[in-house]
Amino acid sequence: MESKDLLDKLESVERTINIYANDTEKLVEEIDIDIPVERLKNVVIPEDGDILLYRDYLLNPKQLDELNSDLGGIIKPDFDLYYYVLECHGIYNW
Repeated sequence: MESKDLLDKLESVERTINIYANDTEKLVEEIDIDIPVERLKNVVIPEDGDILLYRDYLLNPKQLDELNSDLGGIIKPDFDLYYYVLECHGIYNW
């Protein structure tokens, strides 16, 4: 019998910092990140029941600055124009 549990089909997890325009809420850029989840949890406090940070997290300037340091400063923050979200995407084997 084939499992219907999504976790059984999960092959990998990809995390990104997505940049959205404040005025249109459209996605402007998606930046792949390779930061261990334990490090991410030092920056972003997980919501109840989300110990692996699968939910989306709106980043404040301090959080973005910390993560951007880990990424070598590739993001040029401008909170007047954009907002920044830590997102998670599962890669599944169907």
